[in-house]
Amino acid sequence: MLHRYCLRITCALLGVGFLVGCGDSASSDTGTQKSVVSPQTGTGKLRTQEQESGSNSSAETTAVVPWFVDVTAETGIDFVHQTGTSPEKPFPAANGSGVAVVDFDLDGRDDLYFATGTAFPVDLKRPGPTNRAYRNLGGWNFEEVTGDCQLGFNGYSAGLAVGDYDADGFPDVYVACYGANQLFRNLGDGTFSRVDAAVGVGHEGFAASAVMLDYDADGLLDIYVCNYGKWSFAEFQDKWCGDFVRQIRRYCNPSSIEPVHDVLYRNLGDGSFIEVTADVGLATRPQRAQGAVAADFNQDGWIDLYIGNDGHPNALFVNQQDGTFKDISELCGAGYDDTGAPQAGMGVAAADVNNDGQFEIFVTNFKGENNAFYTNIGAEQFVEVSARYGLRAPSMPWVGWGAVFSDFDCDGWLDLMVTNGHVDDNREDSPYQSPPLMWRNQEGRFTILTDRVAGDYFTGRHVGRGLVVADLDDDLDPDIVIGHQDSAPALLRNDRQKTSKIDSSFLVVQLVGTVSNRDAIGSSVIMRSGDRSMQQQVKGGGSYLSASELKKRFAVLAGEENLEIEIRWPSRNRSVISDIVAGRRYVVVEPTEPDLPPRVMRFGP
Repeated sequence: MLHRYCLRITCALLGVGFLVGCGDSASSDTGTQKSVVSPQTGTGKLRTQEQESGSNSSAETTAVVPWFVDVTAETGIDFVHQTGTSPEKPFPAANGSGVAVVDFDLDGRDDLYFATGTAFPVDLKRPGPTNRAYRNLGGWNFEEVTGDCQLGFNGYSAGLAVGDYDADGFPDVYVACYGANQLFRNLGDGTFSRVDAAVGVGHEGFAASAVMLDYDADGLLDIYVCNYGKWSFAEFQDKWCGDFVRQIRRYCNPSSIEPVHDVLYRNLGDGSFIEVTADVGLATRPQRAQGAVAADFNQDGWIDLYIGNDGHPNALFVNQQDGTFKDISELCGAGYDDTGAPQAGMGVAAADVNNDGQFEIFVTNFKGENNAFYTNIGAEQFVEVSARYGLRAPSMPWVGWGAVFSDFDCDGWLDLMVTNGHVDDNREDSPYQSPPLMWRNQEGRFTILTDRVAGDYFTGRHVGRGLVVADLDDDLDPDIVIGHQDSAPALLRNDRQKTSKIDSSFLVVQLVGTVSNRDAIGSSVIMRSGDRSMQQQVKGGGSYLSASELKKRFAVLAGEENLEIEIRWPSRNRSVISDIVAGRRYVVVEPTEPDLPPRVMRFGP
């Protein structure tokens, strides 16, 4: 059915781009913090370097323009998440739901899809609440199109994954649920159709994150689903956990839930899938899986899987290039904390943080556990170095969830944001609402931004879960969307360009596969300028229950010329593009033959 939200098919590959420079990166340390937070109470203060040097200049204070501005109220997005919590403390309600970035109408603007929970026991006959979709109209204006797009679902939704599984040019949406998982196929006319049962991906259980990836490099996206464990409301509603003396009921410990295996669905290319988890070596151990990311961690050109597990060792499965995986979790150094203990394993992020060509791993954890940062030392080995990089102490008082690496200040180094929030709202020793944390990466060393530098959102406390980045206003820099428990989301506009002092600008690359999968998940993109290079990957999954944009963003610093982009496609094709200009978005279409050049479309001044 064609209607006013119908897809602009003639522009399916082109998109829309009104692109400008991202501004500059301040080279000073002004606005960063040294942590003196008490890990026990979380009530300490974060002192800035300005304070330590005795600077009290009111002129300096008023001159600071925040990196981010909360523009939620002006967007028209009226979604409010519901956990489905109740006096019985149903366990899935503690974990929350995700957010997805998906340009479902292919107009070049990133649209948003919000997942929600519902009351227990789940009843699909209830009219709501439902997941909701919002079309990006530009200028930070969004319009709800859930009914028109037929993306509403009133079950208990947790994780979201986005990808073009049928290679028709239109992004599809997978919803991991408590109950039967859902797959919404984009019909290309502005509407979606539920096909999960028909195509064989409607596994029923207690799912968390989901990831789309092409593990066998056949040009088709497969689906990996994290399963948390065995749980049912009927069985657990009378299981009482909490403070027995004061009769305060709380969510039960994760150890009360029996772990299960995750699920991998192989795309057969005819619109259907087959479950191959055990066949490919992924059923080595049951685990309470939460976050997952698909990336090439050993630089062999094949996509691997990293899973954050709650109370179990995190898992790293290395692709064996023959349709199978090898579990190296116990040997790789990224399964435990630095004392050899498993952690809560919630959100995960992977990126080349120190610009050495190797991809590091970051994992959020529970209060009293540090968020883990595993640096990649090569040969499929990692070392936990959160303290050395300034990431440990600030995370200790909080329960961490979504996490993303992105170059928010356009200085060529990937910064880090984490959203926090407790699971219980009735603990005297642990606040339910928690502060989000923003670390600035200064040439490989992380420092916390002060609240006034990060923005007003960071001065408040929230109960965050899902977290994504996307350029929502077509100015090339990364904006942020955070999902909250039983509350409205937050949309943060990146205004860092207004605080900059050195001329630099973003370059954005969007890939379209032909021989490779349509979304080019598994590709590596390398930007070179003289002796400087920066590598990023088009990854599947990441953060927590959420799906960020797939575009890759690079900072071009002052005076840099002769820019070159190299793309290593999952098909083993390799493309090199010269005459790159900063301040533009490039859409690159994979050549169908190795000796052919790619098709390149440029948007911007």
